Amino acid sequence: MIRPLCAALALVLAPVAALAQATPVPSPAPSAAPSQYFPALGNNDPCTSLSAIVTRPTVSNSVCTVRPNHVLVETGYQNTSASGGGNTVVYPQSLIRVGTIVPALEFDLAPPSAARANIGGATTGTTDIGAGLKYVFGYTPKFNYGGQIFVTAPTGVNGFSAGGTQTTYALQAGYTLNPVFSVTGVTQMASLTNGAARWTSFIPSLVLGASLPNSTGLFAEIAQFSHATGPATPTRTQYIFGAYRDLGQRLQLDASIGVSPTVATGRYRYLSFGASYYI
Repeated sequence: MIRPLCAALALVLAPVAALAQATPVPSPAPSAAPSQYFPALGNNDPCTSLSAIVTRPTVSNSVCTVRPNHVLVETGYQNTSASGGGNTVVYPQSLIRVGTIVPALEFDLAPPSAARANIGGATTGTTDIGAGLKYVFGYTPKFNYGGQIFVTAPTGVNGFSAGGTQTTYALQAGYTLNPVFSVTGVTQMASLTNGAARWTSFIPSLVLGASLPNSTGLFAEIAQFSHATGPATPTRTQYIFGAYRDLGQRLQLDASIGVSPTVATGRYRYLSFGASYYI
């Protein structure tokens, strides 16, 4: 798992290595004219780049929403290995984000993904469908904050469904520390079910991002999931490390690895690759 990730990160970051000493870190330009794809919604709008809007692959969603009359399609592949053996593959993990006529408001749709588990035998199926709304409440050149609601319906089959509706409410905030580093914090409250029981999970997360030359970035996230596997169960901790690269103003590629060391909820690790395209 680690060697494939290193190869993927090397592929994403190879052009940066050659330019690291020759190219200075770009300074922020909040006053610069936005591109035709990311027009500013007002003075000091920080959501005028692809990297500011894409949400995957972290648990924390970005604060920024898709511009009106535009669509962002995010997709990915994830291979998860449990410490006790077996693995689960899920793809394409699609999220379709549509900018509405209301500035700073987007509509989100998550179609079912294909899933395959190899745990004491192979099982294939599909995951639940989901939909929601996301809105930016306010922003300055360095700080922005917003909220989101997302609901899933039990459409999955062969053990890949929650067995009932699940609803997640989120509050998000982002702050630019300097031209290189930024932080994003998200607080989520989720109403979860496994079909037989329903419970509430509190999910705080924090992402540290680093912007590098050549439209490339690194990120690290820590997230926790209270009552991770059911009512009154222990809290799970998860770490994600990865990189992304923008290829022009419309396409972003990413690669990451996730690890949960929490024994009480089942340790695991996963490898993820993704692509996001802005229309």
